[in-house]
Amino acid sequence: MKAFNCPQCGATLEYERITSNTVRCHYCNSIVIVPAELRPAPTPPRPDPKPLSTYGSEQPGVKKVVPAILGLILLAVVVVMLLRPSSKPSWPVGLIPNNTPRPTRTPTPTPKPNGYSVAFTFGDEGTGPGFFKGGMRVAVDGAGRIYVSDDTKRVQRFDASGQFLSTWNIPARTKWYAKIKEGPQKLLAGSGSPHLFAVMAGVVVKFDTETGEALGAAHGSDYIHDAALLPDGGFLLVTQKGSDDELVRLGGDGRTARRTHRFVSSQLDKQLEVEALRVAADGAGNTFALYAIGGVEGEHWYDDEDIAVFKFTPEGKYVARFGGQGSEPGQYGPPTFIAADNVSRIYVGESFYKIHIFADDGRFIRTIQTSHAVEALSFDSQNNLYIAGGNKVSKLVLDK
Repeated sequence: MKAFNCPQCGATLEYERITSNTVRCHYCNSIVIVPAELRPAPTPPRPDPKPLSTYGSEQPGVKKVVPAILGLILLAVVVVMLLRPSSKPSWPVGLIPNNTPRPTRTPTPTPKPNGYSVAFTFGDEGTGPGFFKGGMRVAVDGAGRIYVSDDTKRVQRFDASGQFLSTWNIPARTKWYAKIKEGPQKLLAGSGSPHLFAVMAGVVVKFDTETGEALGAAHGSDYIHDAALLPDGGFLLVTQKGSDDELVRLGGDGRTARRTHRFVSSQLDKQLEVEALRVAADGAGNTFALYAIGGVEGEHWYDDEDIAVFKFTPEGKYVARFGGQGSEPGQYGPPTFIAADNVSRIYVGESFYKIHIFADDGRFIRTIQTSHAVEALSFDSQNNLYIAGGNKVSKLVLDK
């Protein structure tokens, strides 16, 4: 035990072991210098460790041999470097420059649309040859020539491959109709007729396909909203009589063969907006009617059953209905048009991009999705489909 007095407070400081030259007083908390005789003995200095090797004078042989050995090693390295077959530098793995080109992606072929292939597409927005501007309608004659109208009141004619041939303007006013502000509601071309027919201003106007001259017009009861060509060269007309719908059948001579009053509305037992009724006729003369509420402007009310397809015999007798509102195969939303091809397949347009195809007995076949909008469609003699809309015209070859 080592003891001495604190010079500040006089207290006795006792320690069993003192390891430094100062201590702290436990009573007054002062730092006190330990008397010299009680301080720990100083630690003797440690000698420097002897090097493992030295060029000192005590090893003269080593001093001479080492430089010689190093020289030989350096010479060997130089010789090896000179004799290497490649002069490329060696790099740490993580620092090797990557000069290898990145692998390229193999282009993925554009998938064929389900149900058809596109033979050609032409058109864009504009007013020049081969350009269109809104309200498009299309018809194909027996020679495969394509006729397209738009809201500029032009009719453009193209050959069977889509090459522009000529254009002519629809007269703004004739003795058959008052002044028109837009293009036709529908174009029709007969397989054996040199004439083009246009549903417009409440009548069906006959035009010379070469000159565009208006040659005559067919009239309905009050106002014609739609029409379809019959195999005998006659017409089916959707006409409005007062506020009722009426189906008028004209013979090839232009005379009225039959009238069916309220031909669709009587099946639903309700009043319909006649302007939305559309018709198609197959090669057997059957009539297919559709309440195409999605193809007319404004807000309209309808029930699910209203937008079914209604089938009638050539004599005008109601047969059955098919399709209608829904999301199941063979159902659709508000429809926009109806058409029939040469083998009695029925085409119902929906939302301008979908076309639902049915057999004449109502059996659902398939739905095709188009690449551009469809405002109108027509067929050639091989049942190829021509669609017009979005300022474009496309020829679709349907899968068998």
